[in-house]
Amino acid sequence: MSALLAATLLAASAAQQPPVFRAEVDVVRVEVLVTRKGTPVRGLAAADFEVRDDGRLQALQPALEEETPVDAVLVLDMSGSVIGSKLEALKAAGRAFLDGLREGEHAALLAFHHEVQLLEPLTADLGAVRRALERASAGGSTALADAVYSALRMREPGDRRTAIVVFSDGIDNLSWLPASDVVEAASRSNAIVYGVSVRAKNDRKERFLGDVVRATGGQLFEASSERDLRARFLDVLGDIRARYVLSYAPGGVDAAGWHALEVRLKRVEGDVLARPGYWRYAP
Repeated sequence: MSALLAATLLAASAAQQPPVFRAEVDVVRVEVLVTRKGTPVRGLAAADFEVRDDGRLQALQPALEEETPVDAVLVLDMSGSVIGSKLEALKAAGRAFLDGLREGEHAALLAFHHEVQLLEPLTADLGAVRRALERASAGGSTALADAVYSALRMREPGDRRTAIVVFSDGIDNLSWLPASDVVEAASRSNAIVYGVSVRAKNDRKERFLGDVVRATGGQLFEASSERDLRARFLDVLGDIRARYVLSYAPGGVDAAGWHALEVRLKRVEGDVLARPGYWRYAP
């Protein structure tokens, strides 16, 4: 696929609902990261959490879903600024991330420059994703927002966890889609978006990536140089593995519309990171 991928998905979105956080029947699932002094806190139970949905305290299901399989979509900047040693470092980082996935987990690869290219669709054949990564080449401009939207639309229906891992080292200068529309779409999806960037030598930063990460409860990891990319990609994988999945059947709240979420700890000290809310549609 080429730039037609983003254009086709944009046309489809005009006729369909945007990506939807799946709480349309009777269960909401919220992925939560708990840290203490930057280190993940393990071994918590549902009784250690309190979740409010639009201000209403919810009854959590007693079992936490941990270590559940993940669908990972790698979205990699292949613009002209990545040519050379940075491209090799990026490929090494991507390989390390794929090596960390487990049996039964799926991955996909999107590359973007002046086009958005689906190099390998979501598959359990991680070898096919690795081969697609090795074939990737760099050159051209940066259509970051279009690429993120394309990744959001790739999520398959069902209860599997989805992590979208986006690398970019520059400013979006070519996307067709407004950044605000893509952030809105991300807030309506139950995928978690992670960002990886290389620290800029000037003050110019791509705000979009931070905005879309915050909308989904993900994190933005910054590498000091291309040599740190592998470590930052492994940080993303560590974050994914450390998350708890809280579940509840919404009670005492409206069925449709935006639902603000608040997740707190009980009897445990730590910092909590989760998505700020979700969209729910009437049956």
